[in-house]
Amino acid sequence: MKKKNTIFKIIIGLVILAAAVVWLLSVLLPDQFKNVKLSWVLAAAFAVIALVFLFKGLLVKGLTFVKKLNIIVGGIFIVAAVLALVDQFIAAKLVLPIIAVVVALCGLLCVIAVGGKSYDTADNEKVGYKTYRERKAEEEAAEKLEELNKDNK
Repeated sequence: MKKKNTIFKIIIGLVILAAAVVWLLSVLLPDQFKNVKLSWVLAAAFAVIALVFLFKGLLVKGLTFVKKLNIIVGGIFIVAAVLALVDQFIAAKLVLPIIAVVVALCGLLCVIAVGGKSYDTADNEKVGYKTYRERKAEEEAAEKLEELNKDNK
């Protein structure tokens, strides 16, 4: 699990670094990067980070809460990407419907990712779970049986 988390962190770090470098180059070399706008760079970075979180929420095994949280964070980054593109490619009147679609999609992905479970099954709800007293009684019975076997030999 730690290796997967490291990979996701490295990908997000590289995306942020790439966005910062493109922004820096657009400031330092305005003639070569005259078509690059900060909103486009931010939208691209937010979209890639959103995909990373959505991928992590859908495909990586883990706690139900963590999977849902990753999907929700991915949705938030999609909304941020949409907001960065307002008045560039997206008309202002389309923002709220797009956000509504993203929220609905994230809710659906949460249900799909966790199979409809609202929480992880606790140990005491699993089949074959024994309480402390039951385990202690079994240990004592096993010790008595072992002592009887030693005495009989």
